[in-house]
Amino acid sequence: MDSDMHDKNRDPSRLLVDFIPSLPVGRALDIACGEGRNAIYLAREGFNVDAIDISDAALNKGRTAAGGLKINFIAADLEAFQIPGNSYDLIINFNYLQRSIVSEIKRGLKDGGYIIFETYTLEQQQFGSPRNPEFLLKPNELLSMFKDLHIIYYREGVVEEGGRKKGIASLVGKKFKS
Repeated sequence: MDSDMHDKNRDPSRLLVDFIPSLPVGRALDIACGEGRNAIYLAREGFNVDAIDISDAALNKGRTAAGGLKINFIAADLEAFQIPGNSYDLIINFNYLQRSIVSEIKRGLKDGGYIIFETYTLEQQQFGSPRNPEFLLKPNELLSMFKDLHIIYYREGVVEEGGRKKGIASLVGKKFKS
C-alpha cells in the first residue's frame, strides 16, 4: 500500500494530463516543481522544461527520477527569481501560491502561451494542510488574477482525488496575441 501511495505522488496532476493533448509543444516552466512529477511528464511529452524550486533535496530527487530526460532544474527562491519575459509557451503552477509573481508569470508567457494553475482555496481549511490563509485562494481570486487572459477552463470548489477531499481552484488560460 505504501509504495502505491508513493507512486501516486509521482503521477502528474490530472488537470495537466487532461489539457496537454490540446496544447502546442514548446518551452515550459514548472513553478515550485518539488520533485518534478509534472516537469518529468512535460519532458516525456516533448516539452523543453525549466523546473524551479527552493528545495535542493526535492530537485535532486527530481533529477534522479528524470533519468535521461532533459529538464533544467533550477534551485531558486521564487521571491527573488526573475521569470524571463516572453519566454514560455506553457507555465504551470500546482499547489503553490505566491501572489507577487502573477504579473511575472503573465509577462513570462509568449503571445498565445498557456498557463495551467491549480492550488488550494480557503475551503481547504476544513480538510487539512495548508490552513494558513496567506497560502489559500479566496473565492474567485484565481479567476480575477488572470482575467486579462482568455480563460479556457475554470473550476473552484471541493473535489475528491485519490479518496481525499480538497478545496481547490483550477484554471487554464491563454495569453492573447498582441
